[in-house]
Amino acid sequence: MESDHKCICAGDHEHHICFLHSKGLVNEVEKLTDNPTVTCAICLVNANSPDNVCSPTTLGGGFKYSDMKDSKKIICESVAEAIPDQDKKEE
Repeated sequence: MESDHKCICAGDHEHHICFLHSKGLVNEVEKLTDNPTVTCAICLVNANSPDNVCSPTTLGGGFKYSDMKDSKKIICESVAEAIPDQDKKEE
C-alpha cells in the first residue's frame, strides 16, 4: 500500500539531514550541523546550509542535531518507505 505522505521539498533530498539521518549516517549529519545558519521549518533541526534541509527558515527556535538525534523521527514518509531495513546502519 502506498503512503499518502510524500516529501514535497525542493532540491536534492539525498543530501538533506532527514534523509541522511534515516540512513543512519549520524557522523555525516553532525558535520552538516556543527555551525548552523538555518533551521528547517518542518523538523526544526538547525543546519549549516539551506541545502541541507527541506524547508529552510531563519535560524532560531530549532534544535541542535546532537541534542535530538536519538529521538528524531523520520519526517518524510516517502524516504522511510524507500529505505530497506538492511540498508540502515547501526551505531
